[in-house]
Amino acid sequence: MCRYLVLLPVVLLLACSSNDPEVQLPPTRISEDPQLLDMVDLDGRYIDSMLIAPEGLEDLSPGEEVTITFEATGLAQVRQFEIVVELSPLSAFAVDRSIFRPQRPFISPFASGIEFNEDGTLRLGGASLASAGEGDQSLGTLTLTTTSQLANLSDVTVEVTLISLGPTFSDRDRFEGEDMHLGIAVK
Repeated sequence: MCRYLVLLPVVLLLACSSNDPEVQLPPTRISEDPQLLDMVDLDGRYIDSMLIAPEGLEDLSPGEEVTITFEATGLAQVRQFEIVVELSPLSAFAVDRSIFRPQRPFISPFASGIEFNEDGTLRLGGASLASAGEGDQSLGTLTLTTTSQLANLSDVTVEVTLISLGPTFSDRDRFEGEDMHLGIAVK
């Protein structure tokens, strides 16, 4: 009898597994950093999930650009969005050369597409005066330029600390960094 009780957890585990290709796998990790994910399920009223897609990370050297595209799925009635990004360490990037370009139907309220905060974070945003963002679409692309400090650093990350979006300024979904762990390891 005792022998069957030992086998019970194994049988239950096998019964709960699935070979169904439609079963969603957990979010993938974009780096060796176990804390940062390149995709998170948000399950909000106005967004289902967010994916960040970096380009230019391979053999990155000082003075080169990294682009990060913010892809949203399941948008509903989104007319405004705000994304706050933390660069760590800040000295690895030429922040004054950073640019954010929102995708249509969104436009940016800032000249460079970025508001530089006193705490070293970058505030990205967009608003639509015409139509609302619906379905799956890109919110925009952030372009960062690395500095000469990059060569001396080993742990360089870009982390999203806030996503806030919705149909109006006062009616929004709000997701904070500790809930998401959304980001990339640059080096």
